[in-house]
Amino acid sequence: MTGYIMGNSMNEHINKPVTIHHASTGVPREWTCPAGFRIDKRWFDRSSSIHGKAHTLRVMIHARWLIVRLKEFAEVADTLLERDLLTAALIHDMGRRSDGGCTEHGRWAREGKRHVAELFAGSLDDEAWDRIGRAVEAHSRDDPSNGFPSGGLTALLKDADALDRVRLGKDPNPRYFRHTFTRERVDQAWRLMEIDEEDLEASLFGCRVDAPGAEEEA
Repeated sequence: MTGYIMGNSMNEHINKPVTIHHASTGVPREWTCPAGFRIDKRWFDRSSSIHGKAHTLRVMIHARWLIVRLKEFAEVADTLLERDLLTAALIHDMGRRSDGGCTEHGRWAREGKRHVAELFAGSLDDEAWDRIGRAVEAHSRDDPSNGFPSGGLTALLKDADALDRVRLGKDPNPRYFRHTFTRERVDQAWRLMEIDEEDLEASLFGCRVDAPGAEEEA
């Protein structure tokens, strides 16, 4: 299958600028997934091998693939969506206080991780942060009876997170995916489990150099 994060076709999208229009002025600016960015494990409220850095990187990688696939599937042109989805994926589990079932850790991340989001995405106005925060809060709760809209930030975040359920040793149930194309990604979700944390980070953010947000060397 084409479009996997570890393949050349996907790497073309890693640092491709995304044009974003300021809500207040309409003047376009460029946002690029920051090369050399590194996730600091101290940003997580609790150390975890299940919901920690490696999980976060895989969810971000799945999120990037879902955006590319969505553009192919629906020809969407929402220039804010990639930045917002990757930012939401970055912080989605940082507020966790345990590895057990919890419906509040999304809210805790929304309340406490805006500074981390802005290290990655750059300055976010209140409208953008509200959009990201609502998706992060919703990801840890059940879908409403009428579901979340396909192609929307929350639905994409939930699917990206669900793909990494393979880390628990079994396929995610495709009945719960919110996009028909998400099931195409399950085989690659298993393959990502074979890649170490350092290589996941390098594949997502490009180079291995230090950058704002990089972890300090011990």
